[in-house]
Amino acid sequence: MEDFRKKLTQKSRLITGFCCFSLPVYIGLMRFVKNADDFIVGLVTGVFIGIMLVSVFNLVKIQSTLNNEEKLREMYIRQTDERNIAIGKETMKTSGFISIMITALAVIISGFFNPVISITLAISLVANTVITIAVRSYYNKKM
Repeated sequence: MEDFRKKLTQKSRLITGFCCFSLPVYIGLMRFVKNADDFIVGLVTGVFIGIMLVSVFNLVKIQSTLNNEEKLREMYIRQTDERNIAIGKETMKTSGFISIMITALAVIISGFFNPVISITLAISLVANTVITIAVRSYYNKKM
């Protein structure tokens, strides 16, 4: 249980670090980039606020779990349950494949309308594929 507590504490620190790093980056970019389109500024602001809200929600959840032994035990059981682990692995495997296929289709379709979008999606597709291959090779060596 102490190892699980350490993992939660580490996750809490990671989330806190992310929030402390991303807030000044966001504020700095908002101050120094003056010619950004209003739509993009609104989109970026919405995404930023959403990410921060999810981060703060997770941080509060982790902190309340760390302060309550009963909640800690329940979360440990939920996260170490073999069925939940198998469901999570299958979900990520399937959703990763679907995401790559949809992005590939979007590259093809957008190429007929806007080459910049098509190239951007193609770069995203290549990056996603490289990350998938790297993670797979890591786990092939580890397991």
